[in-house]
Amino acid sequence: MRSHHSSPRRPWPRWIAIACGVVILARAGFGCTELALRPDVTIGTANPTAIDYPLGASICRLFNLDTPRHNMRCAEEPSSGSIANIEALRSGEFNVGIVQSDVLAAAAAGRAPFASRGPATNLRVLFAAHDEMLTVVARRELGVRAIADLRGKRINIGNPGSRQRADIESVMAALGLARGVFAEVRELPPAEQNRAFCADELDAIVYSVAHPNGLIRDVTLTCGGILVEIAGPAIDRMLSEHREYERAVITGGIYADNPSDVRTFGVRAVVVTTSHMPEATAYEITKAVFENFDAFRRLHPAFGTLTTADMIQRNGRVPIHAGALRYYHERGWVS
Repeated sequence: MRSHHSSPRRPWPRWIAIACGVVILARAGFGCTELALRPDVTIGTANPTAIDYPLGASICRLFNLDTPRHNMRCAEEPSSGSIANIEALRSGEFNVGIVQSDVLAAAAAGRAPFASRGPATNLRVLFAAHDEMLTVVARRELGVRAIADLRGKRINIGNPGSRQRADIESVMAALGLARGVFAEVRELPPAEQNRAFCADELDAIVYSVAHPNGLIRDVTLTCGGILVEIAGPAIDRMLSEHREYERAVITGGIYADNPSDVRTFGVRAVVVTTSHMPEATAYEITKAVFENFDAFRRLHPAFGTLTTADMIQRNGRVPIHAGALRYYHERGWVS
């Protein structure tokens, strides 16, 4: 923990709180850490190009606007992602981390890649955020409407180790689709698969992303891509066996020539801390986001469709932190 509540100190001027928040719009190697070397709240995010980084920066921006009142400061930090954030929470390097729901479930249960350390029993949830949905895009002229229609087609399943690779392989297993049923299977990362799709070297490509997404916008607008639904009895059975996944819908109209909602599934980004965080700190982080909810939703396109109901994790395997729960009770969102 980096909190230092034992001795009083003067509130920081409001310009410092605002400056820390502006980082989300203009951060280029400069952030709250330079202004306050010992922040009270440090949020582990992800690679700066990933959506979890602006999520952490958005939380800090809103939290720091109230620094003169609660006398605490927040800084976001890049990281290698969910697994690294769990380890940093356990070691105390970070006191908040952004973690995908499947990784969080694995950590809580002590499954791989956390099996050697056993279950992380002190993890606590503050709130959830955006979905990262498995998204399949196919060539419009092929008439593909469901995953099963991709038999005999040229597909990309994502680079080894990527989330989209793990997700599409889960779908293939659920539907009984071996690699041999496809005309060609490639293993390209997202940017390369877009190039191959637009060059007519592939019939279908996959992503696991929050929406709207720039790569998908490009491939639907300029290369005739259409979103493919991932649903049906086999997918229902898969989701019932893997509770870390959630049903999701890609809203119709956010991509060119894709006017209808498309059913799929994915994982959710979850803002996590530990039982060591003081109740008052967890309360203030939660309050900062929900008391400024309209502003929060404007800070990134992927946050724009979120509702408060989306963000309250009532039935997860990891308990809600007492400080967050206190705020939810005050708002009447939980009984």
